[in-house]
Amino acid sequence: MKLMIVDDHASTRRMIRKFLGCMPGITFCECVSGEEAVRLAHDFKPDWVTMDIHMPGLNGFDSTKALLLEHPIARVLIVTADHQPHFPQMSHDAGAVGLLAKENILGLRVILEREMRNKDGSPSSDADFR
Repeated sequence: MKLMIVDDHASTRRMIRKFLGCMPGITFCECVSGEEAVRLAHDFKPDWVTMDIHMPGLNGFDSTKALLLEHPIARVLIVTADHQPHFPQMSHDAGAVGLLAKENILGLRVILEREMRNKDGSPSSDADFR
């Protein structure tokens, strides 16, 4: 499984990678911006993308739209510490499979473990991971 972590804060990228690094079979790609993620998606071909919302340049919603144009089979999960009531709908409208609060990062591990056990390779049906 290939996971792209998109966040302008190195500490958040490290936290996600450290938390998931003990899971066998995951290859990571870290990006500091949405623009970088879009650029690297063509070659890396991520299965999953964790996307921060607030970044310089393209925000997470616009980055998600652009990344999915480049690599439409990726499943993008918006991961944020900002809990605005309109963010779930904006995430959905951008094409993300869900929205996850950073403080609930355990949910990401559960999702990825389920995906890795899924024998037929079809994506999970979860729509909102808050």
